[in-house]
Amino acid sequence: MKARKLFHATVAILTVLGAPAGSRAADRILSGVNLAGAEFSSGHIPGRYGWDYSFPKDEEIAYYTSKGMSLFRLPLSWERLQPNLSGDFDPSYLSRIQSAVAAIEGAGGEVILDIHNYGKYHGQLIGSSDVPVAGFVDLWTRLAAIFGKDGKVLFGLMNEPQLASAADWAQVEQQAVDAVRKSGAVNRILISGVNWDGAHNFVQVNGAALADIHDEKRRLIFEAHQYFDADSSGRSDVCVAQDQVVPRLSSFADWLAEHHARGLLGEFAVGRNAQCLDDLKTAMAYVNSRPYVWYGWTYWAGGSRWGEYMYTLEPTKTGVDRPQMSVLTGR
Repeated sequence: MKARKLFHATVAILTVLGAPAGSRAADRILSGVNLAGAEFSSGHIPGRYGWDYSFPKDEEIAYYTSKGMSLFRLPLSWERLQPNLSGDFDPSYLSRIQSAVAAIEGAGGEVILDIHNYGKYHGQLIGSSDVPVAGFVDLWTRLAAIFGKDGKVLFGLMNEPQLASAADWAQVEQQAVDAVRKSGAVNRILISGVNWDGAHNFVQVNGAALADIHDEKRRLIFEAHQYFDADSSGRSDVCVAQDQVVPRLSSFADWLAEHHARGLLGEFAVGRNAQCLDDLKTAMAYVNSRPYVWYGWTYWAGGSRWGEYMYTLEPTKTGVDRPQMSVLTGR
């Protein structure tokens, strides 16, 4: 029964059933990057633009598009965008989002508006007395009113929500999906899961709960994250053995296939050493081997504020590509 429900809730296998209006070929996996910066310094709200946080520069977008990337995940701060819960958007922050969207689309890309708040607003969980679900729904109702007719903008409802219950979080996401569709928005909507949204334990933690989310336009994409250090946390540049890479991705990919759904590998990264680069090659080969399952992937991370962060994709100060880039691009 759940599989049947999700069949009506997600994009079906397009070559068999035919693509819905505005969709692209099912066998083209979009490659891309998280362009971080607008969510930085979350302890300094609203913060100072250009000091505490920043938005992507045109030259950054040009660099990644020159590498064949066309999917850009834009992490955003809910508090900066909407200083008061259920209140008006901050015009300056919104204008910078709109400028980034225009620049990415002008370069031929798609952009994910990623509310990078871990299921919280000012540190309080969605669904608490301080942050009722209606406040989260209001956020997405307002975003849908602005971007809802732009099929190149994807709605990333929430990054790595920290609610304890997958079932409770699924109900929150369903309300947001319903509100977005009630507004008339056509955008693809990214569905995230609890417990750091891991691919390796997606089926056990989130699979049953998220399978019941439905969308009248069948434009849901299920997002998962996966790092390849020992505990999948992304805190170490010591990577697991190469034979452990595919098992961390395959159960999520199998779930997508079983439910006729599409997925996004929204965050993943490795360090610069040989073992990690071999793991990255294995991960990319696996993802590319299942094009009817994956909508795309966005590596963590680009953005000018990273310095020598072990996962950065930003080129060095002398313009040299990072070693991870050559693996991702196959060049």
